[in-house]
Amino acid sequence: MADLSTVQLAVREIARYADQLIELIEPLSEDQLWSKGGGIPNSIGTLARHLTGNLNHYFGAGILKNGYVRERDKEFTETGLSKAKVLSDLRDAVNVAKEAAGSIDEAQIDKPYRSPCGEEYESLAYHIIRLATHLALHVGQADYAKNCVVSSQ
Repeated sequence: MADLSTVQLAVREIARYADQLIELIEPLSEDQLWSKGGGIPNSIGTLARHLTGNLNHYFGAGILKNGYVRERDKEFTETGLSKAKVLSDLRDAVNVAKEAAGSIDEAQIDKPYRSPCGEEYESLAYHIIRLATHLALHVGQADYAKNCVVSSQ
């Protein structure tokens, strides 16, 4: 049985991994951010945009009911945004996750949860832990992609 501290810890991990992604992105050039060098399927910029959309969708639209409308396909097709925009949007999305975590009532934690797109989860706590692991997975992919991009140039 989870409690509010479980959710807060998961969101703290989300912020920590997002900070790692930001640190990974900051030294990259604009070209490196969007490169698929070394045969990687998604650029680092694409992974960052996907994570930004994911956080805004599940925490913003799902928990805060803030009206965010996700365009998931665009997360994978829109390229060439400035590094500053990618980083700013990611930071904003992490703040949405933190705000959402702060808005959760203890009574919601162990109840079944339905996401904005209709996915059903055994509990809100499980869903938020899943979101933290999803972010961690893609940060690992971005780190690998950085090695591929840098070595291919």
